[in-house]
Amino acid sequence: MNEIEPRLRSELERLVPLPSASQLNWDDVVHRAGNGRRRRLVRSRRTVVVAIALVLLIGGGVALAASALFGDDPLTGPPAPPENDTALRALFPPYRIGHATQLAEYEGRKLFGARTASGGYCFSATSPIDPKGEGGHCVYKAEAQTLDAGGTVAFAMSGASVGGYAPRAKTVRVSGAGIDLTFPVGQNGWWLGVAPLPGMERMMRLHRLLNGKDRDSVVATNIGPDGQVLGRDPLMLVAIARTSDGRFVGISMAPD
Repeated sequence: MNEIEPRLRSELERLVPLPSASQLNWDDVVHRAGNGRRRRLVRSRRTVVVAIALVLLIGGGVALAASALFGDDPLTGPPAPPENDTALRALFPPYRIGHATQLAEYEGRKLFGARTASGGYCFSATSPIDPKGEGGHCVYKAEAQTLDAGGTVAFAMSGASVGGYAPRAKTVRVSGAGIDLTFPVGQNGWWLGVAPLPGMERMMRLHRLLNGKDRDSVVATNIGPDGQVLGRDPLMLVAIARTSDGRFVGISMAPD
């Protein structure tokens, strides 16, 4: 109670005297008034909390809607045909690969992609020697995190098919080990191409690569609409396979 309340009480009693039977306990009135104020404050706080929760909820809904609208998922695309979906899901059964979507097409070949149960990605491409897309490539850990963040990746598949994700590029140049080819990038950021290793018969006779080396890297260079290089991704390593005593065994191609 402050010093103003006694004077206010005296003035009220002077101006409007009450019968003795109806005298009110001023302390009780003040106490109840204080409780009412506290109740209003509690209700106000609850209202603020509810309002904040609604804003967060609505904001999250808007964010999810925006994500769906603008297609943040790199695998956004039409469902793969049943035979290609089945072939990709059977690529590595322990990975528990999900349903596939079609990501790119090039000269009659099609690129498909799907997520794995552990958060990775698997890809396959059709080709004349692999019409169902039974041979493919899976990425996980660092490469999967790169894809999740909208970064670029490149990989080789069966039938000399190569592909990848380069969302800000217009074209991708595949070069190395005698290969020098350029492929267009689709509006969704995915690209697909065919990059056979040239001079295979000659290299088998020479027991070395055409550049005289025993190994060479093939790289995918992402090129923007203005012709500027946006970045490079390792695609595969081509190497001459030899025994421990140096005898020629063959030519190997593996992810780099």
